[in-house]
Amino acid sequence: MNHAKQLLQKYLNGYCSPEEKQQLYRYLLQSEAKEYDEVLHALWTDLSGVSNPGLVTSNRMYQSIVANKADSKQRFFSIKNWQIAASLTGVLIAVAVWYYLLPQAQTHETQYSEVKTIILPDSSVVYLNANSKITYSDDLAENATREVWLSGEAYFEVTRRQATSNQPVKMVVHTAQVDIEVLGTAFNVKDRRGITQVVLDEGKVRLKNPQSDNELIAMEPGESVRVDEQHSFSVEKIGEETHVSSWKENELYFDDQSLREIQQVLADNYGIQLQFANPTVSELTFTGSTPADDISVLFTTLEKSFALKIEEIDGKYLIRPTP
Repeated sequence: MNHAKQLLQKYLNGYCSPEEKQQLYRYLLQSEAKEYDEVLHALWTDLSGVSNPGLVTSNRMYQSIVANKADSKQRFFSIKNWQIAASLTGVLIAVAVWYYLLPQAQTHETQYSEVKTIILPDSSVVYLNANSKITYSDDLAENATREVWLSGEAYFEVTRRQATSNQPVKMVVHTAQVDIEVLGTAFNVKDRRGITQVVLDEGKVRLKNPQSDNELIAMEPGESVRVDEQHSFSVEKIGEETHVSSWKENELYFDDQSLREIQQVLADNYGIQLQFANPTVSELTFTGSTPADDISVLFTTLEKSFALKIEEIDGKYLIRPTP
């Protein structure tokens, strides 16, 4: 996949920086590899406020043609205006043809409480946790770099592949905070609340800043790395036997986690709103496991472990000490 297609894929998935949008804009206007009219319009809208006369002129030209077309029975055009309109119409037709010849994006989403297993075109396996989404191109197995975009949480079992030159073909998993480069490996990625956490079970991965492509860290098995929105990161050695991905085995496992942290898991994965009667309750810590498909078992376990009462009130759950 060439640079223009990579930028287009990033733009469609919402990861383009302003500079990359300008690069894509220029590609779409100057090369045969152009997107269809809605993408051009969206780019013009995104970039019309920048201090670039060429971009502003193109945006005004587009808006002029749209306005003239809607009012064609009441207005007359000069030969020059018609030439401009015809030229842009030809571009849009070529763009539309090119678009339909492009590899198509494949998207898989899960609802609250739902887990899916997805086989990628290269035979890699993705376990997609609840309230999550992945996107990839349907020609992923044919590309020099296999790319996947993730929002939410997933566990990846990546197959090792080689190109015709016998060079290994890497996979890059993109999140909002970090790019994860791998060859053949198994790891868990959680992208929630402005933090991406990567836990490596086997193999090696490299984490990179998605804006600069600078390497942040090369991970080893048994490490957990958390990357925030400023691309700052922290590393924790958690051992090779970890329960971080126990959710794919239908198990909720908590290791000395506060009820505040459990509250976030319930909101992210189940859409359950848990409220505390007082702040001290939220700081209680819990270690244990319960079935992931039956939250009532977790509630009962918490009630018995800490002498609490959890009751549903107007679609939310209130947790308070037992009188």
